[in-house]
Amino acid sequence: MPHRYHNIQWIIQQNLTNSSDLEQLKAACDNIGVRYQEVMVIPFTETLPAFDRSYRSIFYGSVTFSQMALAEPSVSDGLFMDNVAFSIENYFEHWGRHMLNYGAILTTFEALVQMDLPADKLYFIRPDDDHKSFAGEVKSFGDIGTWYGQLKETTISPDSRIVVSEPYNIRYEWRLWIVHQKVVAASKYREYFQLTKERGCPEEVVRFAEARCREYTPHDVFVMDICRCGDEYFIVECGCMNSAGFYAADIAAIVTAVTDYFAGKK
Repeated sequence: MPHRYHNIQWIIQQNLTNSSDLEQLKAACDNIGVRYQEVMVIPFTETLPAFDRSYRSIFYGSVTFSQMALAEPSVSDGLFMDNVAFSIENYFEHWGRHMLNYGAILTTFEALVQMDLPADKLYFIRPDDDHKSFAGEVKSFGDIGTWYGQLKETTISPDSRIVVSEPYNIRYEWRLWIVHQKVVAASKYREYFQLTKERGCPEEVVRFAEARCREYTPHDVFVMDICRCGDEYFIVECGCMNSAGFYAADIAAIVTAVTDYFAGKK
């Protein structure tokens, strides 16, 4: 084991993590000589599962798992999350026109359903934050009230912030893993609205992402989703690395870069 990793471990959620990704994560840890521990997260619990707390821990698993870790400051320095920074409203403030939905309405469902808008008008609606309380969807205004009623029973509250915009004709979408303003891995995940997993991304996408990172980053470690719409690139959203799906990305490169960053973090 490299000395710089002697007090570091990865805590990996075994359930709800894709089996192939899980095996690649473990192999990547073994390859660089860093400890890992698999844990099971009990559904609907609010308590972190038991693990060896004598090591500094990097967490990987579901959004729920990450939020539980965030709630325990004594162990969460390996959780690269900030609930304020990881929000569309914050990205609008810092990246402006480089955001796909720049100029969108930031509101709540309660306020939206009271608006006087054409019933057949289509809108794309997504959460403002990174909690993934519901999946972004395109809905006609006439259907939004019913949809909200269903969501209200399960995942959101009346004051949950949402982003409302017109739908876009997106050609390609990529997820990039960024550490200290540099892209360390990437994967295409959608092409013309169809799931398409391909490792890597065009060099111009890397240049676009790193240019935006020189302007602002929500964290030293995060993922950035970028799309091509027409002939331009835009940021779709950013997110917490600890709960971001890998698609076809180079997991070994991600584990190495993140572990090296964490080893140097005081």
